[in-house]
Amino acid sequence: MISTAQNRYDLLITEFLPDPSPSVGLPESEFIELKNRSARDYNLHNWKISNGNTTATIRSDYVLKADSFLILCSASSASLFEPFGATLGLSGFPAINNAEGDIILSNDAGMVIHAIHFDKSWYENDLKAAGGWSLEMIDPSNPCGGKTNWKASIADPGGTPGKTNSVNAENGDSEPPALLRVVAVDSLHLNLIFGEALDSASASTYSNITISDGIGEPDSATAMPPFFNQVKIHLQNPLIRGKIYSVTVQQIRDCSGNEVGVHNQSKTGLTEMPNAGDMIFNEILFNPPPDGYDYLELYNRSNRIINGSDLWIASRDVNGNLKDSAPLIKEARAVFPGEYLLITENPDWVLQHYPKADESAMISFSSMPSMPDDFGIIVLLNATGDVMDELDYDHHWHSPLLANESGVSLERIRSDLPGNTPADWTSASASSGYGTPGYKNSESSADSINDQFISVEPKVFSPDMDGYQDFLYIHYNLPVAGFIGSISIYDIYGRMVRKPVDNVLWGTQGIFRWDGLDEQQHLLPIGHYIIYVEVFRPDGIVINQKLVCVLARRW
Repeated sequence: MISTAQNRYDLLITEFLPDPSPSVGLPESEFIELKNRSARDYNLHNWKISNGNTTATIRSDYVLKADSFLILCSASSASLFEPFGATLGLSGFPAINNAEGDIILSNDAGMVIHAIHFDKSWYENDLKAAGGWSLEMIDPSNPCGGKTNWKASIADPGGTPGKTNSVNAENGDSEPPALLRVVAVDSLHLNLIFGEALDSASASTYSNITISDGIGEPDSATAMPPFFNQVKIHLQNPLIRGKIYSVTVQQIRDCSGNEVGVHNQSKTGLTEMPNAGDMIFNEILFNPPPDGYDYLELYNRSNRIINGSDLWIASRDVNGNLKDSAPLIKEARAVFPGEYLLITENPDWVLQHYPKADESAMISFSSMPSMPDDFGIIVLLNATGDVMDELDYDHHWHSPLLANESGVSLERIRSDLPGNTPADWTSASASSGYGTPGYKNSESSADSINDQFISVEPKVFSPDMDGYQDFLYIHYNLPVAGFIGSISIYDIYGRMVRKPVDNVLWGTQGIFRWDGLDEQQHLLPIGHYIIYVEVFRPDGIVINQKLVCVLARRW
């Protein structure tokens, strides 16, 4: 019996070759393999295959029998694939992007039957990702598994077009769907974004969704093609700007029937374009290990909900001109007060090397600015080109106690100080794994200072790079601008052991840091030390203050 498909996933995209060169045995041409996993035959006349931009239509009758395969390729390559199995060459066959892209199969009525969004990380093998090897679905009974259900082919020719995949195995889905985030399109429309494709019926049941603070249930909900991992809802009552709401879902299932579990809630709110100083650089890894990748961490220190798609990154050339500016986030995303964003080319590498990293904060970004291992300049902009933060980093900001700077990030200590304050940056602690991507810095300090003009914290510190009170912070909060000051450190015998600040112009507030080293960069013995601060203005105002601290060791 030949019929028109009414069931999503009756036919599947089960293999494709995004980069056919250099060949290891397959024709040097892209292909997409379809499998009819149903018990019915299907006539594919007027079915479509698309990459999201270009669409090819099957213009003739072609019956794909139950439990059989079909190779789709360009019309000019059909003869090359015919020896491998049933082949159909298409005029205008859509190119498959090498790095990442979409493949969408829809029937003659326009219904999406199967769609995938892939990237090179699916290979989990850099050699095979470089070309000549196909990506194969592991288990056709788990069509929505995404990356967890695909692998690089292990067949000698580099793929298995037209027959059972070389990686074929049972790989069921028992994980419930997770609500990742909710984007406010405007005051009455929200997009709920999940981590996988959903069952359309449960996702489109509006009573399964509620919004806090008196908004209640929406009056409509629609699971959105082609990937069905997003649900668009319309609210009965509008959101209020500046307010943060909570969206909760229940009884929504993925396409394998798993019902949403603990990850069923997300914040939302109306976003705003960031102003200067709202978003800042908070951590930077510019000298990763040889197999590693740079990363940049951003922090929303404002009380506003920032529109992530308004964030741009750039660097500066030798003349100080901005270069290589690029938007950070393609899709709509809100960044809430106190939240972090982690920008890197390879989130998987970051997760492997920093196990505590927050995956939900990560953005895969292929246009990272150049960040040399010694020093450089990076700039954070908004969509209108206003500079929000600029960091002129230097590897000398690292702790002198480090034996090797490779793989160690620089962390901001206080978020309320200017970004180019060297004393406000230091090496991530050893106990943190030398990095805290996407969460609170290991060497962070309180963002408020004592009411006194000068204060120190902590009173007892232990400079051993374990991430706990490794530095003494000397805060100042002066009544007016224009002070020039010095800081001298003495041991209990009255001998000056360090002068970290010598007659420099101070702002009205800021921070200096002492690492427990003497002038020769040797670690001082444990004991009490006196911090003597002297600041003066040309008009005769003088402030002198002595403070006591303890240099200790942790065993």
